[in-house]
Amino acid sequence: HENYLIPLEIVFRNRVGVGSSLRSRTEPADHGLDYDTWPEEVVDLDEPIVEFSTKYEEQDRYLDREAADRIAGTASIDRLEELARAVNHIVTQQAAEADLVHEDGKIECLYYDGEIRVADVVGTFDENRFSYGGQQVSKEVIRQYHKRTQPEWVEAVSEAKEQADAESVADWKSLCAESPEPLDEDVIQVARDLYCAGTNAYIGGDVFDAPSLDEAVSAAGEL
Repeated sequence: HENYLIPLEIVFRNRVGVGSSLRSRTEPADHGLDYDTWPEEVVDLDEPIVEFSTKYEEQDRYLDREAADRIAGTASIDRLEELARAVNHIVTQQAAEADLVHEDGKIECLYYDGEIRVADVVGTFDENRFSYGGQQVSKEVIRQYHKRTQPEWVEAVSEAKEQADAESVADWKSLCAESPEPLDEDVIQVARDLYCAGTNAYIGGDVFDAPSLDEAVSAAGEL
């Protein structure tokens, strides 16, 4: 049998967050949503959206099904989508038990002995986006913090990626003259507490010495 790591990321979305890349690539009507333009708030989806993107390129590209099918090789993208929806369902249920809302995430898969199997991790605060009481419990907290405190760097990164795409340059970082300032230790502590408290709640245990999720989320909201 042919065995290989499928060079795709399979992305699933239950919500379209304010910072979601889906907003810049598609219109609400593309997904059967009754909006002329994307509203400045989170949009809940009746059915999850599943997309495919490249995995090994310097900058991930979202693909149509034909391109994804070609890149997937022997593996069926219908089966990949089915597996992604199943993983999404399990993670969403687990999160709901801790009053966390599972907004979106992704999986990576391998083709082994004629079967498609989930590879790598699922349901983490880096691979997925969760929220609690409307506040993000994921790396989105730091992403949005950078956008507020270092907008010049964020804009430079965006422009470098666009230039790299237009000029077919593999490494966008070589085109970016700006560098981010290191995060303050108190910001790192807030992020650390958020991840640890979120994990304790998510698995229903006290693995980490951390404040309650309510306290951690409140601190993150003040960043």
